Amino acid sequence: MFGIMNCSVSQINIPAVLVANGLGASLMLLILIGKRRRMRMISHDGKFFYWMCQLCAVACCLETLAFFVDGRLYPGARLVSILCNTMILLSAAVMAFLWVCYVDYKLFSDHRRLQTIYPLVAIPAVLMVLMSVANLFFSVFFTVDEANLYHRTPLFILPWFIVYGYMIYGTVLTHRFRKQADKYLFMPVILFLFPIYLGSLIQLFYYGISLIWASTAVGLTFLYINLQNEEAYLDPLTKLYNRSYLLHYLDHMVRHAKLGRRVMGIMLDINNFKHINDSFGHTEGDLVLRTVGKILLRSVQGEAVVVRYGGDEFVILAEDSSPQQVQDIQDGILRRLQAYNASGTTHIPISLSIGTAEFDHENVYEFFQDMDLKMYKEKRAFYLSREIDEVSPKLYQSAPVTMSSKE
Repeated sequence: MFGIMNCSVSQINIPAVLVANGLGASLMLLILIGKRRRMRMISHDGKFFYWMCQLCAVACCLETLAFFVDGRLYPGARLVSILCNTMILLSAAVMAFLWVCYVDYKLFSDHRRLQTIYPLVAIPAVLMVLMSVANLFFSVFFTVDEANLYHRTPLFILPWFIVYGYMIYGTVLTHRFRKQADKYLFMPVILFLFPIYLGSLIQLFYYGISLIWASTAVGLTFLYINLQNEEAYLDPLTKLYNRSYLLHYLDHMVRHAKLGRRVMGIMLDINNFKHINDSFGHTEGDLVLRTVGKILLRSVQGEAVVVRYGGDEFVILAEDSSPQQVQDIQDGILRRLQAYNASGTTHIPISLSIGTAEFDHENVYEFFQDMDLKMYKEKRAFYLSREIDEVSPKLYQSAPVTMSSKE
């Protein structure tokens, strides 16, 4: 519980506390019920989010109880106040650490990175937990006097620095590595943190107002809404936009095209993908799809959108792009494909057939059909070249011997 240095019972607005924390706990309960039904918490990031929601719900209840018993003199009230405020500090430390773990896994999807780096990142949180437990016996962060009134100590600023430090770390991590994550992310860091910053600052200076955990619940709710958008609009395998997102984006694209903005499109198809699945298995086929998705994301520029159109087909839509810029994107894709194939990390070489077109501001169907026809023209040329390469040696070996060949 965060308050001013000295407080009195008259400063506490119990009805307001009940409304704020009741709302926060209710939001978390609804999310927890929804997540358990959807079983999203199977993934590491899902588990982190699930634990944050659980902690927030518990903290809302603890803070309400702490405010309620503050200044009450019935037996055991002082002990309840100490325990509640200690548990709130523990919850804040764990919540802040879970937040940066969640951000890191959303960006890198690497549990080994968590195991390697985050024991060190956890040191401030562990320090805060140990000092909070020590507060049960010594007045480290707060004290509760004989009148059962809560007071902060000078060291109470330390938990603020630790919690805010984790929040800032998560924000910096997101902005630094978001574009290098090789996937689209629905992770509104500002929408999550702004309510928390605002609520905590208000509660810091105005005792009797309970906003920290309620505002955390609001932030987690914003995050949850965006996670639902992620599930609806991202392909779960490649983490590119899916066809559902494409249908929404096309409305936006048509409106912008009518305003005079140039729209270019690239359609791509993986060559021999059925052969890859049949010969090496669907696990290797999935790896090829993910690899192509990463290569496409690394190759696009500006606000270009990359979509897994279906199966082994992908579409790139680039607004305000010239034919030369589209050619640069294609060159970048082919260059990265060549580098991947030559890297020695794969036994399955990848190649793509590509078709490009410019949107005429009118007919979306013809726009996609134009890309599709050009792509399949290139694909036919690819398979024809392969047939010639495979047949030519056989023709040479079975050719009749001539006088010149004898010589």
